[in-house]
Parts: sequence; structure tokens; C-alpha cells
Amino acid sequence: MNKKQVYEWLRALLEPYITHDLMLAELVRIISGSGYESRFYAQLVSRLIFLANHGIIALQQKEFERLNDSLFSMHISSKGYNIRILFSFFPNGKPVLLLAFYEREGKKKTDYTTYLSPALTRFNALLEVYRNEHDGNR
Repeated sequence: MNKKQVYEWLRALLEPYITHDLMLAELVRIISGSGYESRFYAQLVSRLIFLANHGIIALQQKEFERLNDSLFSMHISSKGYNIRILFSFFPNGKPVLLLAFYEREGKKKTDYTTYLSPALTRFNALLEVYRNEHDGNR
């Protein structure tokens, strides 16, 4: 699939979720023309549904990992790819998808060091919008 097709496909899938725009662009760049789009899509759908239905309890599953008090990682991997999506939660418990990156296969432990600060910056920007919208309803 080309970038435009992958973008439209992911945009439609992620529409019900709170997603940082740059995360969508990162996913498009990672999976466009990869040959594993369909497998990735199926796994992503499964992970998103599980996360939306179970919230923070999803972290009990091996596909999810706590990075610190406010950031978490969703693992999407199969033969040929190993992708991480960093996310957090709004105060209402809704997951917020922040950042995506391709992790080299075969690594025993992912090094998140370079991704934590940008993910937190993105979360804080979205959280400010969330708070402004919800403070206005009082």
C-alpha cells in the first residue's frame, strides 16, 4: 500500500481514539510499502480494542508495558516487524496514543530513552486541550 492509502486506512481506524497527529504520521512512515500492512492492521485493531475496553488493566498483558508513572508502551510485532506505540491516559481513563517507532528485531530490551521526552511533551499538549475543554463545561 502506498502512503496515501495507509494514511486513510489508519486515520479511519484511529478516528475514535485520541491520537497525536505526529503519531499517525510516524505509523504511516513505518508501515507504508512494508508488505506487512494487513498483519500490522489486524494486531493494531486487537490491541486498541483491548486497551479501550480494559484501560489501565491492559498493562497486565505482555503486549503492554509500564514505562513510568504516566507513559506506557504497546508492542505490535510479528515476523518482519517490531513496532512500539507509546501512550498515556487522560484523567477520564481514555487512552491517548502519542508516539510510534520501529524497534529493531532481536533486541532483548527496548531502549525508550530518546522517546520518553517527546511522548511526554505530546501528552502534555493534548492534556492542556483536554483540560481547557473540560473546565469550560463547568
